Amino acid sequence: MKKNKKNIGKYIISALLILFIIILVFIYKDKLCGINMYNIRNYIQSYGKFSALIFIIMYTLRPLLIVFPASLMSIIAGNIFNSHVAILLSMIGCFGSATIAFFLSRFLGRSFVDRILKGRALTLDKNIEKYGFKIMAIMRLSFVFPYDPLSYASGLTKMKYSDFILGTLIGTLPEMVTYSLMGKNLGNPFSVKFILPIMILCVIAFCSIYIHKRKSKNTNNL
Repeated sequence: MKKNKKNIGKYIISALLILFIIILVFIYKDKLCGINMYNIRNYIQSYGKFSALIFIIMYTLRPLLIVFPASLMSIIAGNIFNSHVAILLSMIGCFGSATIAFFLSRFLGRSFVDRILKGRALTLDKNIEKYGFKIMAIMRLSFVFPYDPLSYASGLTKMKYSDFILGTLIGTLPEMVTYSLMGKNLGNPFSVKFILPIMILCVIAFCSIYIHKRKSKNTNNL
């Protein structure tokens, strides 16, 4: 009986979310067709003193549509706001979007995730329940794993939310700093201030990929 009630609850929430997405697409269909970085930036800036709030809302709700990547939002933040403000807003948006994806996945299950990601859900390491924080931080640092699919996939595991969100915030911090600096220097793509953060991020990513592969190999040999 409890299981049936839980399933009914999942179906109702899934239906409401799908309806919400359809309404959003219908209302903003003209803007979605011509979406690009500059259009998003201009849209956020059009709200004036509420630009920061609109940015956070867009970043947080982004996993429901996945129309534009998280990296693009952080670059836009760097282009609009001061660097320290851009980093803070990106981290708040990162926290919100990751949390939404994680709990939607955990509550509604794989069928919902498959509908959202169109079958692109990731399969995570079987040891993620035990070493959730370390694995998540390393995977986020590498930035080669798609941001939203990784968040959704994490919700399908038995990983603790605290391990997931802490690993996410720590792992994405270097990336957010880099994207914010890129956005700040977007007008000078060949300058040292634009290129150097990217080089540093790539070094961090390669190191984290190496560590992740080594840990996976050692685990499989046990």
